[in-house]
Amino acid sequence: KPPSWEGPARPTRPGALGPWRRWMRDDSLPRSCGSCGSCGSRMYRSCGRDLLSLLALLALAVVPQGLLLAAAEDVEDDDDDAGKGYGIKSGRALGWLADDPVEIYYAEFLLASWVLDRAPWNAYHSALGFVNNRTQGKALFDFSPEDVSSVMNMVLPSVDVQSPVKSVLFGDYKLVWKDAAKTQFFDYWPSKYSNFVKVGRTNGTVFHKFSGWVEDVYALKYHAFQPVEVAEAGKGNTVRSRMCHDFVTDALWALYDEGVSLAASDTIFRDHIIMYASGTTRAEGMVETMRGRRQWLRYLRGVGLYLEEIKEQFTHARNALLVGFKLGIPVFLHNEHEEYRVHLVPPFLNYCYLPLAIPPQVHDPFAAMKLCALGMEANMTNSTALMPWGPLLALEERIDRPEFLPSLLGVIAAAFLCALRGGGGGGGRCRRRGR
Repeated sequence: KPPSWEGPARPTRPGALGPWRRWMRDDSLPRSCGSCGSCGSRMYRSCGRDLLSLLALLALAVVPQGLLLAAAEDVEDDDDDAGKGYGIKSGRALGWLADDPVEIYYAEFLLASWVLDRAPWNAYHSALGFVNNRTQGKALFDFSPEDVSSVMNMVLPSVDVQSPVKSVLFGDYKLVWKDAAKTQFFDYWPSKYSNFVKVGRTNGTVFHKFSGWVEDVYALKYHAFQPVEVAEAGKGNTVRSRMCHDFVTDALWALYDEGVSLAASDTIFRDHIIMYASGTTRAEGMVETMRGRRQWLRYLRGVGLYLEEIKEQFTHARNALLVGFKLGIPVFLHNEHEEYRVHLVPPFLNYCYLPLAIPPQVHDPFAAMKLCALGMEANMTNSTALMPWGPLLALEERIDRPEFLPSLLGVIAAAFLCALRGGGGGGGRCRRRGR
């Protein structure tokens, strides 16, 4: 057990480590939706009040931009239809009778495995399965991304930049999120699922109600895969992730609300990508302003400095966030329905296996029973920003502040007054005061 791991020894029961995750490749995911460019006219109307700030930014506009473009992919047209609920086939069509005895199973299969700190780490995908004990019929529901080839594509968007100068000065760019996901129903158990854990019993009536909830509520509301959650000390999860295990958790609560008693004979583990924060702020209005869009772009450009390292080993994402924290670069998080600004605190980020919270239990990201890829204390002394791009991003962030323009005008006015007094014979006094 490497010393950086937290919590109990790694579970050895097959399938005990929970859900899917694949970090090994960085292929494109189908597009779900992108930021609309129709707000451009609204943004440009506000440019007069921070013109000097923008002029000061001009010198920095092109320098780090190429690093962002290295992290972004070319935007291609496609015909994804991620907003229509995907027409999930209803489990109500199975014809199970109201009093049929039905068993409920947590289901999972292995997606990928890799070595981290000389120890194996497995990535699983999970679902919820049902068996009708009268007919031996089966059903399974899951929530899956359109393409599981890369988690990075779900966390970071492609950035469509027509002009590097305009993107940095005016926030004139488009974000294309490649996080499309769908809710699926199977009237059998797909052979790829290799591990099943019984978690409860119910009947045909509850099964049909549950099928209706999946089809009429969940599948219509969620169409994007978001693997990152935010945790705050004393508050627990303040922003939930939205992936396969989150569907399973919500599905178990839907069954619990129908009076189903749920329990597992052994602990089931699932994975979490956790950002640690002192607070989160809804940022929909902020990211519609020029300054907000410039800040979001700086965040993406800062992460882009470390993108190749993150692709090689996802734990490098903590170092990217730590450096951004030192530089004062704001952090943003996108999901399907909200945008957030995240106020990070150490340890910034971790990848952990925690027990699946089976209702009425509630997930606690700070629970003692966990297995994490990184320690729960971040080393703040051995991370430095890449030169010269990191310091340039920090300078750009400080220039792009509301107080910069009045401060600059004050300095110019003071210098002008000193110059006038110097021309009228009072230069000595001005210089003495300057000293």
